[in-house]
Amino acid sequence: MRAWPLAASLALAQLGRGPVLLIVAGVLAAAVWGVLVPAAERQAAQQQRQLDDARRAAADLPARPERSASPQVSALQAFENRLAGAPDVALLQKQLWQQAAAAGLELNKVDYRSEVDAGGQFTRLSITLPVTGAYPGVRRFIFALMAQFPGLSLDKLDLKRTSVGAAQVEATMHFTLLGRP
Repeated sequence: MRAWPLAASLALAQLGRGPVLLIVAGVLAAAVWGVLVPAAERQAAQQQRQLDDARRAAADLPARPERSASPQVSALQAFENRLAGAPDVALLQKQLWQQAAAAGLELNKVDYRSEVDAGGQFTRLSITLPVTGAYPGVRRFIFALMAQFPGLSLDKLDLKRTSVGAAQVEATMHFTLLGRP
C-alpha cells in the first residue's frame, strides 16, 4: 500500500489551504521563471546581434556629404534670374500686340496694374487682355508669350463662344509678370 499519498494528504489537511496555495504558487512561479526568462534573454541577445549587424553595415556606408545652403541659394538665384527687368516689360508690351496679330487675334486694349512686393523685393505686373479670334490662335498666342518671357504666368483664362458652332471665341487672359523693382 502506498503510504506517502496518505501522509501527504494528512499533512496538507493540517496546514490548511493558505500555505498549500502558497506552495503551488511558488512552484508555478519557478516554472514560469524558468521558461520566460531564458526566452526573453534569447530575444534580447538576438536583438543585440541585429543592432550590431546594422551598426557594422552603417559603418561600411560612405560618409554623407555635408549639407550646404547651395540648394536654397540656387533656388533663390533661379527665381531672381526669371525676374523681368524694365527692358523686358517694354518688350512684352510691344510683343503683346505683335503676337496677337501673328496669331490672328483682335486685341483692342490691354490693362496693366503694377504692385511692389517689398518683402520679396520684386514687382508684380498684372496684365488683363481681352481678345477675339479662333481658339488655336489663342493657344499659339499664350504659348509664344510664355516661351519668350520665363517670368510670365497665365493666371486665368476665360473663354466664351457666342454660339456652339461659332469659330470665333472671346478670350480674356490674365497674366502676371514678375520683375525687379
